[in-house]
Amino acid sequence: MSKLSYIEQERPVLSAKLNGTEGNEKIRGEVYVYKLENGLFLCADFSNLPASQSLPFHIHEGKTCDDAGGHLLEFPDIMSDRYGEASARYYFDRKTLDEISGKPIMLHIKSGNDEPKIACGILERVL
Repeated sequence: MSKLSYIEQERPVLSAKLNGTEGNEKIRGEVYVYKLENGLFLCADFSNLPASQSLPFHIHEGKTCDDAGGHLLEFPDIMSDRYGEASARYYFDRKTLDEISGKPIMLHIKSGNDEPKIACGILERVL
């Protein structure tokens, strides 16, 4: 039995490489989206994050990281460990593959009433 046997296909249908924004250049992230029978499963792994922080994580409505628009899909915050590493796994069925494909996916940091982005990538189809 495969470790991902609950996933219809064991290869992702979307992926994104997240890079840190200005001032956060060392941050790296990988996101993979898998198709399930009744939804989607997202796996995210990050390194070089601010240590021990709760970080908002969203898919945005726009088409680029610079013009991301509002939130299309919000996930629970990601919690980085004391080494700046974080992993998250989410199941969702509120949006379809077509709705999130080509969209920016961002990690933010909480700063007062603001949430500036610290990493961004574009969800692209895996061929």
